[in-house]
Amino acid sequence: MADKELTANPGARKQQEPEKLQGDLPFRLMVEQVKEYAVALLDPQGNITSWNAGAEQITRYRESEVLGKHFSLLHPKEEQRSEAPERELAVAHSLGSLELQGWRLKKDASRFWGAVTLNPFYDQQGTLAGFALIIHDNTEKRASEEALLKSRNMLERLFETAPDGIVVADGNGVIRRTNQQAEIIFGYMREEMLGQRIELLIPERYHKRHRQHRRNYFADPRARKMGIGLELYGRHKDGHEIPVDIMLNPIETPDGTWVFAVIRDITSQKQGEAKILELNLALRNQLEQLGASNRELESFSYSVSHDLRAPLRHIIGFVDLLNAKAGDALDEKSRHYLQVIGEAASKMGLLIDDLLAFSRMGRSEMMKGWVDLGLLVREIVSELEGDNREREIQWEIAPLPVVLGDAAMLRQVLINLIGNAVKFTRSRDKAKIAVGALDREQDTEIFVKDNGVGFDEAYASKLFGLFQRLHANEEFEGTGVGLAIVQRIVLRHGGRVWAEGAVDGGATFWFSLPKGVTQPP
Repeated sequence: MADKELTANPGARKQQEPEKLQGDLPFRLMVEQVKEYAVALLDPQGNITSWNAGAEQITRYRESEVLGKHFSLLHPKEEQRSEAPERELAVAHSLGSLELQGWRLKKDASRFWGAVTLNPFYDQQGTLAGFALIIHDNTEKRASEEALLKSRNMLERLFETAPDGIVVADGNGVIRRTNQQAEIIFGYMREEMLGQRIELLIPERYHKRHRQHRRNYFADPRARKMGIGLELYGRHKDGHEIPVDIMLNPIETPDGTWVFAVIRDITSQKQGEAKILELNLALRNQLEQLGASNRELESFSYSVSHDLRAPLRHIIGFVDLLNAKAGDALDEKSRHYLQVIGEAASKMGLLIDDLLAFSRMGRSEMMKGWVDLGLLVREIVSELEGDNREREIQWEIAPLPVVLGDAAMLRQVLINLIGNAVKFTRSRDKAKIAVGALDREQDTEIFVKDNGVGFDEAYASKLFGLFQRLHANEEFEGTGVGLAIVQRIVLRHGGRVWAEGAVDGGATFWFSLPKGVTQPP
């Protein structure tokens, strides 16, 4: 009856407890001072009868606020509704002790992760007198464990889903772990590899050498590529060999130093390299054949052009002799015939000279140096003005870069382009010719622009072909070799040529030089 009164009347229990539990006083004083653990005594129904300083610190409840209340106030609402607190008391009573972890509530309704121990205690007659409740706040520990678990799970996923095969072997060469890609590369299920020696995955002819390499590696374990300078091969389950790259990393374990081998199947890479090598060889052969053909063609062109000079000189010479000796005796038609023969022979002479010049541009060695294009243009313009004093030509010469190239060849490019501009503006009362440059990201572009007769852009691709002309010889003289020479020289400098224009709307001729050869020293 006295016990029931104590349960029902906490104040009376508080007054009588010292006398009743006088022998437990030192223990109780010690419990009161514990700050890291919440320690509470419960009656058989789970009502709180004692509350230490640690319980106040952890839960923020003062003793006066919880005495006589059911300990379920520390449980989340969903556990209270499911009667989890009552089940905990029943299990602790039945088993003699209960240890569990779970969320518990503080006074402000915030949650903390508690490690809970619930122990029943009995009076002298063996009757259940209540429970001892001990709670430790493990929130930080749980967060740390969750972070560690998350990190481990992430590393495990990375290990398992890595694009390369991974094989972990111990110091004796026994396979301890593999990943999914290793199964794909070698054709074994991991159960077939685990516990086997690493030589299972190596062609037999390399076994002895590999065992020595393994001993050497564990004598000086460090991160490095395996077999530097050597071609490495793995062995597939079906026996065929696989070209591989292997990166080795030592890892320390409780069982000693192991090796973490990252294995990459380079079959596709090897096949690609072999294909590239095959294509390079084929290309080299084609280039050699093309070079030989070009040399033969240039030699042939040079020989033909040179050999044609002698009979051509004879034709011109005899036409002149015939005119001098019998010109007055010939009728008008005969004299016209001789004139046509002489003009044709002269034109053929020009064609031969240009053909020889074109051939020389492909054969002559380039003498590179720093070339001031602005100075070249001023010299060329001065010469052309002297030859065209009777014409009105308006020149616009913009600043031009200093480039690395063959001065004589680049001079020929500018002579041909500016000379064409002068020629094809002949029909204009006032010719306008501009020379300038544009600075691009990869190269420098130089242009020569005129307001001459222009051309149909549909035929622009023919302009730089050998002997290609878009105007009749009666309109403008020429052989159709000048622009071909321009293209050959610019290509040898690593650039390109192109043209823009319109019929009776002028023309702009461009050539570019790579940026690497447009910077002064």
